[in-house]
Order: sequence, then structure tokens, then C-alpha cells
Amino acid sequence: MEDLFGVKMDWIMYVLLAIFVPSIAVVGFMAARNRVMLKMALRNIPRRKAQTALIVAGIMISTLIMAASFGTGDTLTHSIRKAVLDGLGSIDEFVLSARPGEADQFGGAAYVPIERFTAMRQELAGFDSIDGLAAGLAEIAPTVNERTSRSAGRMQIAGVDPATLNGFGGFRLEGGEEARLEDLVPGEVFINTAAAEDLEAISGDALTVYVGERSITLSVRGIVASGGTVGAEPTLLLHLGRAQELFGREGYINSIVVSNRGDETGGAELSDEVTRKLRLLFADREVAAQLKSSLSNPTVLEELRRREGNVLLDEGTRADLQALRTGLAGPGVTDDLVALLTDDDVQQEYLKAVGATGDAELTREVGTLVVSLAEFVVIDIKRRLLETADQVGSVVTSFFILFGLFSIMVGILLIFLIFVMLAAARRSELGMARAVGARRWHLVQMFVFEGTAYSLLSGLVGVGLGLLASALIVGIINQIFSGGGSGAGDDFRLTRHFELRSVVVAYCLGMVITFITVAISAYRVSRMNIVAAIRDLPTPQATSSASALQLLGRLVLAGLFLLPVQVAYS
Repeated sequence: MEDLFGVKMDWIMYVLLAIFVPSIAVVGFMAARNRVMLKMALRNIPRRKAQTALIVAGIMISTLIMAASFGTGDTLTHSIRKAVLDGLGSIDEFVLSARPGEADQFGGAAYVPIERFTAMRQELAGFDSIDGLAAGLAEIAPTVNERTSRSAGRMQIAGVDPATLNGFGGFRLEGGEEARLEDLVPGEVFINTAAAEDLEAISGDALTVYVGERSITLSVRGIVASGGTVGAEPTLLLHLGRAQELFGREGYINSIVVSNRGDETGGAELSDEVTRKLRLLFADREVAAQLKSSLSNPTVLEELRRREGNVLLDEGTRADLQALRTGLAGPGVTDDLVALLTDDDVQQEYLKAVGATGDAELTREVGTLVVSLAEFVVIDIKRRLLETADQVGSVVTSFFILFGLFSIMVGILLIFLIFVMLAAARRSELGMARAVGARRWHLVQMFVFEGTAYSLLSGLVGVGLGLLASALIVGIINQIFSGGGSGAGDDFRLTRHFELRSVVVAYCLGMVITFITVAISAYRVSRMNIVAAIRDLPTPQATSSASALQLLGRLVLAGLFLLPVQVAYS
């Protein structure tokens, strides 16, 4: 999880540490300078065990809620990211033909000659950010395991050219041995673990694949791990040449995958650069110039300006729309403008802007130009899915914290009331301390020392219980989606994961809230009439100015209670 309410978690952690560490240092310095008040503050903790337990329980509420929220968000983010990385492996981008041929089927991937792929590899040979470019063919066909009579209506048949797998790694059998496509004899295939589970297949089984009106029998050579170039869906894997013969598409491919430089996670960080390079390579500059002319319509530019203010769009898309308007108003067709015109997210927005003008002729013209703009569509699949994982974690965490604000506010009130009650119980003791020379500041210090001791303990307990609560929530979710231990829900399970950064933020945030509350309550309880406190008499009536301040404080507190409601309904 990277963001919370649109703010980077790293920044939140740094700010909280900048508040928490100096606060602890100041309290420690005051304790070292005034050991008498420190001893008077700490001696009350072991003397009243039930009271101490109540205080710790009240103070740890906010920390527990935040730790549980952050832990659940981290788990969701980590689990989705893990599923993405396991499913895609070294694949960072997909490249698909944007211009289907006459022989291509509706709804299927368009085919391109293998010579075009060879030329593409030569064009990108000097681009260091790409370390792998692989060609393949993928089609769907019904498949039956003759031994078990288990069938799969939509089995993916994938043909891969092993000569293009540099940068992607090879295939591994379940036992760890290398699976070489070159070693397959005619009539043999590898299957991935997902296909083996669906068909209940083992090595040596005979599979019947139905292609059109023909049926082809293939023998299972071995079972390879799912994910990466073999796919996460149930897949039969064979040599590209054999797959081309099987589907009657000799010399053609319909899928190209790209691996960026770096490992599975680091490659996604180069997706922006690689995607931009590929889109510029595949774009038709003449069509881009015509598209710029059509989009330079003042009505379209005004609609684009309005869409920039759409709060439902992410910050990056809004910035891209602003850059698009600037590029449309500038001279010529620059690389930046072409990259924006071919970006999927930006395309959706400017097509909506054109449609909002109500000009049917302009809408048809722009739609035709968009289809002809690029030879290939580049999908930065891994970066998008990883960003989605971060967004899901942030949304879940924000949801838990937003609705936990009510409990956090109750915890703050409880802390305040507890310290007021502590002061009332020790009123005579505090009055005598003032009578023998203690100042109000000394009483404030004493309560701050005591509150800090409670907070340090309750913060640790709250974080521990919050992470435990998060683990319980994850376990319950896994049970719900697994359907009692069987079914399709087993394909995806949440894996418990806690970021150290989130633990630090939860602890420091709970401590900062507690510090502020303790400091305010300590200042409040230090105000007393010495004679009335020693004799345990009722406190004299407050002045009108004090009453006004109390009224203002109550109004502020009421506003804090209403804030979550306003945020939730806004």
C-alpha cells in the first residue's frame, strides 16, 4: 500500500516520526530534569492495577484500529501483487495487432506475419530497456482427457518460439527439470498446472483437441508451472511451428510479449519508458497530424478542459489531458503529442470529449483516425495491475480508518475523561503538592509523564492486537471465498503480510493522538483552587470567559464527531 487518502505513506511516516521522536525526546529531557515529578507520576501505575488496565485499554483503541486497517490493506496489496507477478512472470507488456486481416476471426487476436516480428526485433535491438521480445500464437479450443473423461470447453492452446525466449527464462517441470520445447516430438505437448487440475491429467495422458471440425490427439509430455509465458489460465504448450500447423496459420503469430530490463518487479518501473518507445515506433505520423487537426476544434478543447476537472480521474490522467491540450495548441506533431494520442486512457477521454460535442460527423472521423493511428496496441499490463493492487489496498485502508474514526473519537474522549477522573481522585494530593511549592507546570509534567508511560505500553499492545485482528479478518475472508475449502475460490487466497512502514505509521499516529489528548487533559486538570482542593470542596464557579472557552471546546468536539459523517456522505 503506497497511498492513504491520496498522500504517500512514506511522507506520512516521515511527518509522524518528525513529531513523535522530538516529543519523546522532550518528555525524556523533562523527566531527567525533574525526577521527583517522574517518580510521583509512575508510582501510581502499579498501585491501581484495574485502573491501569482500563486506561491502557482506552488509549490503545486508536492504535488497534489503525494497525488493523493498515495490516488488512497491506495484505490485500501484497496478495494481489503476488498474484500479478506469479501470473505474468517476466512479461511486462503485451503487443497486439490493431489491424485485423480478412482471415481473422471476430473477437480473436489479429494475426501478423512472422517477418513483421523479425523486423520489430531489429528496430528495437539498440533499446537497452528491453531485454526480451517473444512471439507466440494463442487460440482457444475444447479439450478432453481420454483417460479421465474430464473436459475443458475453453482450453488455451499456446505456441511459443523457444528461440525468442531470451529474457523470459525457460519452462520448468513440476520436479524442477527444464522443459524444452525443442525436445517435443510431433503429437506431444506440455500442459501447465492449471490445465492438469482441470483435466486431472498426468504425464502420458492422451488429450483430444477439437479444432473446427477436426479432432487432434496429443500426448502429455510433462506438467510445467503456470504463469509467465505459459500463462496462468489452463494451457497446452507446444512449439510455435506445430501450433501454426494445428490452426492452419503457417508463418503467422497473434501475440507478442515484452520483458523489460530488471527483475519481475523492477521491470514494471520501466513500463512508461518502454510503452512510450513502442507507441512512437508503431504510430502513423500522418494519421496523428490529421487527428490533431480534428481535435483542435475549439468545442473539443473546451470539453477536454472540463474533463481535466473530473475528480473521478486519477491525477496522472488529468495531467495527461492538460498536456494533450497544450500539445494540440502547439506547432507540429511532437513525440509527446503522439505518445498522448496513442495512450489508451487518454484516448478514452478525448473520444468522450468528442462525443460530448454532439457532432456525429466529427465523432465518426475521430473514431476512424484512432483505429488507423497505430499498427499495434501496446498494453502495459503489469504496471497497470500493480497500480490497481496499490489502489485496492489504499481504498480498503481508507474505508476502515474512515469508519473507525467514530471509535477513535470515543477513545480520545475516554482518555480525556480518564485523566479528569484521575485528577478528581487525587485532588487532595495535588492540592497539597501545590501548597508545598509545586507549580501548575509541575502537575502538567506529572500527568504527561504518567500518560506517556501508559501510551508507550498501550501503543505496543494496540499494534500487536491490531495485526492479530487483521490476521483474523484475512482468515475469515479466505474461508468465505474458499467456499469451505473447495471450489474456484481456492485459485486466489490472501497471504498475510505487514509492512514495517505501516506498523511505524500506526504506532506513531496512535502515539501522537494520545500525546495531544494527554497534554490537553493534563493542562485542564492542573487548573484548581489550592484551598478547595486540600479541603476537597467543590470547585468554585468558572468565570464567564472560562465558560465561553468550554463552550467553544464542546463545539469543536462536536465538529470532530460530525466530520466523519460529512466525509462519508460527501
